[in-house]
Amino acid sequence: MTANVENSKESGPDLRCRVLVAGVGGGACSVLGHALAGWAEPPTVAAVNTDARALAETGIDLKVAIGRTVAKGMGTGGDAELGRLAANEDVDALRAMVADHDLLLLVASLGGGTGTGAAPVLAQVARESGLLVLAYVTMPFAFEGARRQEQAQEGLAALKQSADAVVCLPNQRLHALLPPDTSLPDAFAFVDRMMSAGLRGLWTLLARDNMLNLDFSDLQSLVENSGNECCFGYGEGQGAGKTAQALQGLLEGPMLEKGRVLANSGAMILSVTGGPDLSLVELETIHRRFQEAARPGARISMGAAVLDDWAGRLALTVLAAEHWLPPAKPGALVLEPGHVASKEEPPAGRARKGAQQSELQLGASDRGRFQDVAPTIHDGADLDIPTFIRRGIRLPS
Repeated sequence: MTANVENSKESGPDLRCRVLVAGVGGGACSVLGHALAGWAEPPTVAAVNTDARALAETGIDLKVAIGRTVAKGMGTGGDAELGRLAANEDVDALRAMVADHDLLLLVASLGGGTGTGAAPVLAQVARESGLLVLAYVTMPFAFEGARRQEQAQEGLAALKQSADAVVCLPNQRLHALLPPDTSLPDAFAFVDRMMSAGLRGLWTLLARDNMLNLDFSDLQSLVENSGNECCFGYGEGQGAGKTAQALQGLLEGPMLEKGRVLANSGAMILSVTGGPDLSLVELETIHRRFQEAARPGARISMGAAVLDDWAGRLALTVLAAEHWLPPAKPGALVLEPGHVASKEEPPAGRARKGAQQSELQLGASDRGRFQDVAPTIHDGADLDIPTFIRRGIRLPS
């Protein structure tokens, strides 16, 4: 049964940004179910699935069943097309779910049926409703087979077209953080923990009043000018050396490719979570290390939250734009196929729904013999990226 959305909304004057966290498919709902167990005062969390039994068993209060006709209350059996049809069948329920929120943090495990097929539909519905959409997705382990890998890649491509930005967590990369003899349940539990840490760190800074707040506009600028791709990193520490431990885990770990992502990124958001013992010196150290790791001119937005039960602990979460496309200056024209823009029209972005940035992107792998050469930066812009891409201009096909 679809829950009453109105009864599940966040309320209260202390909320700075109305955040909805939605898990699509069995894998994502499982991730969020585990995350909520250790998450004090969580945001509104929704479970979206075709499987009626799985929905009934999840600990998430807001449940949205989709595809009663096409899936008949069962799973999709790994059929992504069936997942897409299920979401389209209940677009009105999805639209009601996202209403009255500012930000959708969409969680999906790609490679299966429901998450892969339905997540892009939900992202599109949310954007059409005026929400900023940031998707956190996991990709299959190598041992899960070629079919799941291929289907995950197709789902990722579709989601990038629908969401404002996608944070991709390849399970295989996270596996490098674990000992070789790690059991399969422990490996998946670790992936769940990383996902939960990223969501919690971002929501804490956006929705609550903290020691050092992060504005929603900071996230909006990062996401809308990220070239649809963001990268996520996490590090934590305990005891006297907690700051050094957290910095080492984040800056030298595989999630950010041992710092390569930060060195190439033009903008990033850094979330610091600590206890009452979090000091100004620690914040200054963290900020300095990130300035050293980032490329010249990179935009670093840092927020810090102090939690009473985090004494002696420190966690760092970073969200970095892999392809930073500086916002167009006021009055700039955004052209689309078959359309002549006028100066009276608003620039591309939230003000005009459906305007997509160019699908052409210049990644590190596309730089050929220049891939190890530092980018040419001027006024925060990567001049090695063609102008029409940096300005979000779509060329006629």
